[in-house]
Amino acid sequence: MFNQTIVREGIRYGVLCGIACFALVALIYFLGYNPFGELGRLTYLPIPVFIFLGIRNYKKYNDSELSFGKGIRLGLAVSFYTALCAAMLVFIFIFLVGPEIIQQHVAEMKALLEETREEQIKLLGQQMYEEGFKALDSVSPSMLAADDFVRRIFAGGIFSLVAAVFFRK
Repeated sequence: MFNQTIVREGIRYGVLCGIACFALVALIYFLGYNPFGELGRLTYLPIPVFIFLGIRNYKKYNDSELSFGKGIRLGLAVSFYTALCAAMLVFIFIFLVGPEIIQQHVAEMKALLEETREEQIKLLGQQMYEEGFKALDSVSPSMLAADDFVRRIFAGGIFSLVAAVFFRK
């Protein structure tokens, strides 16, 4: 059940991918944009690349008859370590940069909510809309890092499924 080679490959490619994702976050911030807004989706581009590279490397050097189960476990290991590494680095980055990055993100999210006010109220209701609007004032670095972790692991899970089907025997 526990395969040490899968864990080693997951750590190797996951940490490299996490560093690449964080480098994109830092680049977007230093270019003057909000790395947690719309442009922040670019930081997810390394995830499928590293998942495919990790599974391909495992199949090439360890197990040429890679099963779907091993492929999905390896892809999920890569996505877990990617999400963990990137979230920790984002958390540290927010503390080093200061509160202005959070304030910029909150201001952008409030503007987006105001633009789509009618659609949001139809979809969620007036009470949920106002609760969500008020919750934006309490955004913290740990909340942004946890959100980043969940989004990356979810995206990695989807790409892991695709890669496992592609590389299965």
